[in-house]
Amino acid sequence: MKRASRRTIFLLLVLAAACGALQPAGSGAAGERPHPRWQRLAPNGFSAIRPPQLYGTAERPLVDGTIFNYMDGGGVAYLEHGFVELFHAEYAGKDGLAISLDVFTMGTAEQAQAALVDERICPAGGAPLGFVPAGKAFRFPPDYFIYYSVGNKLIYLHVNDDRHRGGLDRFAVQLRSLVGKEEP
Repeated sequence: MKRASRRTIFLLLVLAAACGALQPAGSGAAGERPHPRWQRLAPNGFSAIRPPQLYGTAERPLVDGTIFNYMDGGGVAYLEHGFVELFHAEYAGKDGLAISLDVFTMGTAEQAQAALVDERICPAGGAPLGFVPAGKAFRFPPDYFIYYSVGNKLIYLHVNDDRHRGGLDRFAVQLRSLVGKEEP
């Protein structure tokens, strides 16, 4: 009888490991939500619409799935640049203002920089950002977009009213500082 119990336990452990249920704590396994300091950040005068969403790769899905759950086929370009995970947040302000934030974590800083110059990810052109080298800003009235990288992170920000680009720029600077502190 003891042999059967050990065999049953062994089989259950093998099954749990095969299903990914035995992940080390803090590994970002599905169902687990990491808590970086910038997760609680919100632009002045804005509040989060819902909890941030976390997406991983097909091999390592996170709480909200994979990058393909977020952007369908467009995720291929990010995977080609070493995509690891995506933190997505949306904020609402007064008068219908909305801000979107995407923080794409890539394997290396070089991969994040390469993604920034890939026109499938960041359009050609754009105005330079004064607060970060190689960053780009785009005005497509009524929208305003920012793309830049910090270490192995590719940051994308959007506000639905370009008249509020100054506030988005200030949020980008604040975010850059916090994300930069997270770098090893």
